[in-house]
Amino acid sequence: MPMVAKTKNVAAYEKLRQDIIKGRLKPGQRIVMGELAKKLGASETPVREAMRRLESEGYVIFTPHAGAVVTQIDGAALAEIYLIRIALEALATRLASPYIDERTIDFLTRKNQDMETAIQRGNYENLGRMNKDFHLRIYKAAPYPHLYKMICDLWDTFERWPCVFVYVPERAAASVEEHRKIIAALKTGDVDRADVLMKEQKERALKALQDYLAKSDQPPVAAGGTRKNADARRYARRW
Repeated sequence: MPMVAKTKNVAAYEKLRQDIIKGRLKPGQRIVMGELAKKLGASETPVREAMRRLESEGYVIFTPHAGAVVTQIDGAALAEIYLIRIALEALATRLASPYIDERTIDFLTRKNQDMETAIQRGNYENLGRMNKDFHLRIYKAAPYPHLYKMICDLWDTFERWPCVFVYVPERAAASVEEHRKIIAALKTGDVDRADVLMKEQKERALKALQDYLAKSDQPPVAAGGTRKNADARRYARRW
């Protein structure tokens, strides 16, 4: 059904953005504006404007021959962002631990159960959002808003690519079990264990994504990417 005229630009943007984030549109996949406009019941103008916005945010690129293409995963950027996230999120977990109350534990438990149910139903598309809700609830408990904002900004940057569960579904069940251990550590106030568990989970996610990229047909990472990936592996071994 055609969209209301005043919301066509926004609707086209959100549709495309969600299709990219949830993996329905894959990195490197070409987007045909005419076909998309027909599917949305809109002209090509709002679709083109949505594409330009997505291009400015790094979700798509325009090439001379293929037109609009979903941005490839940048292996170097992925490794760099994960290195920062590992450090900041472990720190936030440690700082949040004394402030985790029963209400927060209940939220984390329910959210993890929701993830488990989604896995059982094969609904991997929404796992990224649930996982984000789980983690950010922990970090927000710490009374350090600047740290929390830094972490949120890094998560938002990562939304240009589908979450690890889309590429590596087997990580989903492992993540749920890791969450249970994190919840248990937070519940008992074991700050050191919660810190270590959070580091280990991020390191496993990074390795899973790097293994996926190594097996996929994506082009080599930009100059310096190999060094950054090696740095990430060395960092993981240190912890």
